[in-house]
Amino acid sequence: MQNEALRKIRTMRQVGTSIDVARNERVRTTNSLYQPEEEVARLQSLADRRLEQVLAKERKRFAAQEASVDKSRRRMLKSRDKLAAIINKNHALTELRHELQRARWEERDSVLSKIEPSAESKNLHRMELRY
Repeated sequence: MQNEALRKIRTMRQVGTSIDVARNERVRTTNSLYQPEEEVARLQSLADRRLEQVLAKERKRFAAQEASVDKSRRRMLKSRDKLAAIINKNHALTELRHELQRARWEERDSVLSKIEPSAESKNLHRMELRY
């Protein structure tokens, strides 16, 4: 015996969105119910010409929008590259300055260690506060 509840479940492939349903259905008005088939065919052919113009215009608008988005992305990437170059340069400069300062202090310490140690050399890195 099959479960009846499971037969009513639909997957995403079976469910159509309202836009898809509307695309496939024509509007049925009272006037359209009583039109001869020749007139319906003529009206559909007229609608097709206008529809192609609208679709071409929409494709053109979408292409322009896509080009604008691509241009914005390129600008963003270019500005990120510039910023990254500036950050890398600043980082390298900071590292070089630290190295030079370290070398300066090591040189002073080596020179001062060769000379007899005095009170000033011991307190070289300290700061005195006077009031």
